[in-house]
Amino acid sequence: MKTKALLLVGLCAIVLCSWEAQAVNTKPIPINKTEIADPPQGYDKINLKGSLMFGINPNAIVAGASDDDIYIAFNQSFGNVNISIYSGMGGLVYSTVVNTSVQSVVIIPFTSAASGSYIVELNSADGDAEGDFDKD
Repeated sequence: MKTKALLLVGLCAIVLCSWEAQAVNTKPIPINKTEIADPPQGYDKINLKGSLMFGINPNAIVAGASDDDIYIAFNQSFGNVNISIYSGMGGLVYSTVVNTSVQSVVIIPFTSAASGSYIVELNSADGDAEGDFDKD
């Protein structure tokens, strides 16, 4: 009885191993990612200028400022991007590095910052961008 069972299992294994798998769909399935063209309601748009703004996408980076937060959305990946915010006098107020391959939206709390003018700078291996904004 054991010999017949082993023979049957072996025969099934041979059939399964010799069966060719056929691809049903060879095209990649698109991921439905919503492109962000403007900052959310309540944010004043920060007009960014620089080489990062000439990416694959016309809205490669979208940024906005409110009295409470700074909003930055990356509509394409730039790898690691250093985000720095400077006061109008040139002092560094905030700095972080974001992996845009993993995180596409960054919200920076800004409630404790003093009223005044600020500059946001974005730097990566692909280039840079900057824009200014005011906090009331």
